[in-house]
Amino acid sequence: MRRYDEREHFSEISILLSEIQSDVEQLNSRAQSMPQTPQTLREGIAALADKIDALCDLSRR
Repeated sequence: MRRYDEREHFSEISILLSEIQSDVEQLNSRAQSMPQTPQTLREGIAALADKIDALCDLSRR
């Protein structure tokens, strides 16, 4: 049985966070460009994007 390497673990976390960050940035961009999207939803998506960006920054330290 192969032992799970801690570096692999952090590498996988980093990849997943990057993918989530990219997805939420695309969602935020779409939401901001659609006038029919309610303002409260746009604000919520933008706040989520900011929090994910902060999480990604923390994970790179």
